[in-house]
Amino acid sequence: MTINKRGVFTFKCTKFPGIGTGGSVTIPPHLHSQIDRGANKMHVIPWAAAEAVAQVLLGRVEAERTPKALTLQTIDKEGQPVLMASHPAQATWVNVGQTVRPYILLIAEAQLAAKHTELAERWGALLHTIDRHAVTLPATEDQLATLSHTAEFKDDLQRVLDTLYYTGKLYADTCSWITGPLTAPAAWTHSPVLLGQSPRQPGEPGADLSEEGRLTRRAAYGIRALLVGPTGCGKTELGKRVALSTGSTIVSLKGRPGLEDRDMIGFISPTLQGARWVDGPLARAMRLAQQGTRTTLLIDELLRLDAYHRNALIGLLDDVSATELKATLGVDVPDGRYYTLDLPGAGEVLYAPTRLLSVLCTTNAGSSYTQSGELDPALLRRFQRVMFVSYPAEAVIMPVYAKAATPGTARVAYALEVATRSMTVDQGQLLARPMNTGVTLNFLAEVQDLVQAGLSETHALRDALLVTVAPFCCELTDEGLPDPAAVNALKARLEEQFRKGLLHKAA
Repeated sequence: MTINKRGVFTFKCTKFPGIGTGGSVTIPPHLHSQIDRGANKMHVIPWAAAEAVAQVLLGRVEAERTPKALTLQTIDKEGQPVLMASHPAQATWVNVGQTVRPYILLIAEAQLAAKHTELAERWGALLHTIDRHAVTLPATEDQLATLSHTAEFKDDLQRVLDTLYYTGKLYADTCSWITGPLTAPAAWTHSPVLLGQSPRQPGEPGADLSEEGRLTRRAAYGIRALLVGPTGCGKTELGKRVALSTGSTIVSLKGRPGLEDRDMIGFISPTLQGARWVDGPLARAMRLAQQGTRTTLLIDELLRLDAYHRNALIGLLDDVSATELKATLGVDVPDGRYYTLDLPGAGEVLYAPTRLLSVLCTTNAGSSYTQSGELDPALLRRFQRVMFVSYPAEAVIMPVYAKAATPGTARVAYALEVATRSMTVDQGQLLARPMNTGVTLNFLAEVQDLVQAGLSETHALRDALLVTVAPFCCELTDEGLPDPAAVNALKARLEEQFRKGLLHKAA
């Protein structure tokens, strides 16, 4: 069984009137898929593929991905739900039909199974264009009709359709097409990923419009983002959550003064077999993405890098087209945008599709941090999104603290942490800096150790304050000790939490 190629072109699709509803409509040459090598052949719109695109954008396709299978549910021409599946490891399609559903499955494989590189790149560009037109997916039919009359959407849609047709033409013949009983999964958690959104959480009905949700959606097809906020507010953990939610491999680089090229890009190492190149974090991330692995490069404390190395990032984050890449390196790659990295002394240039490589950088805010200069506008403008990260909300962080200590001590520690945010020198008070998540966790760990050694929770909190919170929050005197007045201010705030009864408050 194969795709019904005649039915693909005779199908009627009314969802995109801006490009037509059927018949022979020519796709301009500059929008053609590079999968097709018949450069002089006329390309026309595959209307069944257009219907498949519409069904996905309208939110009429449900998806669930497991390590072994990708299961979808859509609606057949009688309006009845139908299940289909892809088993990528065996190249097997189940219950796929022959006209519209194969193209739905190809879109799902591109978004959820890291397959069909050109299709994934072009699908991501289409979603990005929809986002720029302020349309929240899933769309309505009226919104699709309106979009289809805009030049940018029309071009991106035709790119997707041409790639869908030629991907199906070349790939479908390699698959085993079978029919068989399928069982619907317990939940369709990956449906939003088809629309460039984060996976759905249990009980979550729609798109996540939070800052984290928006960042995750963009990361699904590659993003350059800068996360700014005070130390200990969870910037790095946020970056990791975003990476993991998109199925990325994480490559980390910690900013610090004195970092060398070998620590960042890589180096040539002598071996018994001769000199060989050893990848640093930048080269490792690029190579993974070049090989088809969705990758997130997480650069912590960007402003602790020397200006020299930040300038190297400016070059890395300049992306080029497939045409430019072919002209400069002589490599033939699918249409899309690519990062490049010249490996010094190795005679090799790595290139990676932007859709597979996200670059998430973090930096602290404010002049009280040890940093190397300021953020160069040339680097800043290369970030597609800047996210200002604040301290995690109580509902988010309290479960973490409650795992580290008893509920009472967790409540007291969190209340003290919040109180210190208004006790700093910047606000006319005595503390050099407020507590953060890491300091609070250290505080709770020390409390637990003292309780296990026999102290009461009250005495443990008082003693732990002096060796965890005070050294961090208080300026040191000439004798190297925490400023006594600042320590007393901390002690007074702790006693205030005791008087409020937080330690013994009923759950």
